[in-house]
Amino acid sequence: MIGSSLQRSSHLLTLAKTVRQYEEALSQASGERFNVFDILHVGHYEVRTHSPMLAELLNPRGAHGQGAIFLKQFLAHLKIIDFEAESARVVPEVFIGEQGRLDIVIQDGNHRAIFIENKIYAGLQKNQLQRYHKQNSKANLLFLTLGGDSPADWSTNIFYKTPSFITIFQRVSYKHDIVGWLEACRKEAANAPGVRETISQYIHLIKRLTQQNTSGPMNQKFIEAVTHDQSGETYLAYASLRNAYGAIRQAIIEKVNGQLDAIGKELGLETSEVFAGHGEPGENYFYTNAAMKAQNLRFGLRCADSDYRNFGFGFAYINCDLKGPVELPVVTLFKDAFGEQFDSNGFWHAYLRWSYHSSWDDETRADIISGKFATDLDALIRTLQKIAEQAAKTFSVASQQT
Repeated sequence: MIGSSLQRSSHLLTLAKTVRQYEEALSQASGERFNVFDILHVGHYEVRTHSPMLAELLNPRGAHGQGAIFLKQFLAHLKIIDFEAESARVVPEVFIGEQGRLDIVIQDGNHRAIFIENKIYAGLQKNQLQRYHKQNSKANLLFLTLGGDSPADWSTNIFYKTPSFITIFQRVSYKHDIVGWLEACRKEAANAPGVRETISQYIHLIKRLTQQNTSGPMNQKFIEAVTHDQSGETYLAYASLRNAYGAIRQAIIEKVNGQLDAIGKELGLETSEVFAGHGEPGENYFYTNAAMKAQNLRFGLRCADSDYRNFGFGFAYINCDLKGPVELPVVTLFKDAFGEQFDSNGFWHAYLRWSYHSSWDDETRADIISGKFATDLDALIRTLQKIAEQAAKTFSVASQQT
């Protein structure tokens, strides 16, 4: 039985590799792999990419020129009734005073409203949905996430325990709801090739973010291979492969730890924390050395969300209750090196989301295994170490002058 299961598992892997190579060749030839969102590395931005894209498609007066048909498809898909699409106004990033800022507001001529709270990776602020509900208790409040998740505190917060909580907000997923809606929009835009192809690229991006195969024929080959074996053995082999995901992920993260350890040793850095490999939010990899310890600093990487999503890097305090004298040089040098606005808080002295590798998807994992990813890791760690060294020198010179 075990030998038979292993043989079928091997067959499925061989089939998957063969079909994928064929699909990749077709994608390359057709230009399908040319995706503007991937090229510009903007696919993970809620405010800069997803909210504006969704708002523009939902807007009856949007540049797509398709009128209210996309909004009507959206309303139908989410079963929202009694909403006048033709007269609707759509506005992203609406400030509503002390209640906060809404990602997307849709309002029709009869003053009916739809509020969309869009969360790709960032977490929900405390009582955020309650505040939006307080702003307009009659509005349709949509909580949009990659997988259609509930707010993190919904089970403990009395607001969500009310019997009618499901009418207060509606969970919406990119994986199913938005992809399904976009596919309907693509059909409606059959005679508008520019709009149609942009929607296709956006669908491809979302499927990648939600770890779905982008090829229907590829999926069909797998379905046939699994279901046509009436003994059920091929399905059990597939289930064995599926159930190995956690162990495979652990092994891949251990490989990353090994790559980072090798980089650190070459640069004379001391590893103070490694990725646990469980895919839990807040896993870190940190380096330090004697000079940084003296300044209460360390630097490294953190994944803010589960399953190695929302990665960032920067300089963190070793002891968050203390501060070090190299703070100002680190801030200046960090800004000079990365040229972007970064965050500071009680844990991080200087922190920036890693735009090129914000979330470690399947392609990233493949690059980790092949060793390609180690090149980007090496470049990032060397830049951070250079900042640490220059900051220490700046502080030393300043101390000697005083």
